[in-house]
Amino acid sequence: MQLMKMSPRSQKLAGVIEEVLPLIIRKFTDPDEVGFLTVTAVEVSGDLGVCDIFVRSIGTQPKFLKPLKRVMKKISGELTKKIPTRRAIILRFKEDRSINAVDKINSFEV
Repeated sequence: MQLMKMSPRSQKLAGVIEEVLPLIIRKFTDPDEVGFLTVTAVEVSGDLGVCDIFVRSIGTQPKFLKPLKRVMKKISGELTKKIPTRRAIILRFKEDRSINAVDKINSFEV
């Protein structure tokens, strides 16, 4: 997971987005398509224009990001209603693969 450098304003907005986003995602997605979805991290760029959303899914198809990308405009619109900003935030959904890295590290023997 590559991290953005975030300003205090970006961190504050990321925290708010991380709170409200799971309910919005649940509103526009089907659990059969995305499984049990968890938002693991939210990063907002310094200019507050781009938001990377790291998600993990349990019990779903390997392509769980496709349904999210399909309803991204609806999710973004609903997010704008809940969190008014001066401009629309560009959302980018990314799979959180950090658990894979932890498993790989743990598998090494000394």
